[in-house]
Amino acid sequence: MEIINEFPKWKPLRYIVKRFKNNVYEVRYQALKNSSSSFIKRLDVRNYIFKKYNNQCTNCGSIENLTIDHIVSIYRVAKNKLDFEFLNSEENLTVLCKSCNSTKTPD
Repeated sequence: MEIINEFPKWKPLRYIVKRFKNNVYEVRYQALKNSSSSFIKRLDVRNYIFKKYNNQCTNCGSIENLTIDHIVSIYRVAKNKLDFEFLNSEENLTVLCKSCNSTKTPD
């Protein structure tokens, strides 16, 4: 596994930024969802976040079926026009097992 000392930066494409500024919530949400999904699937991002949380669920401590999750959801960022750069920041990503992730209350 590659050692990463600095959190990888999310650099959304210009058209994502433009679509985020759109007044239609669905356009903002879809733009962020697609770009964010690609970012959190990157190996360097996954390695960094999993290492930060010791390869365990931050809710129950499980080490099985781990996923990366947004603390403040894509939905909330898009709906409330929050700072889109916060969405995929180190502070907004955590590790949850699939069980804990599936029991979260939707925003």
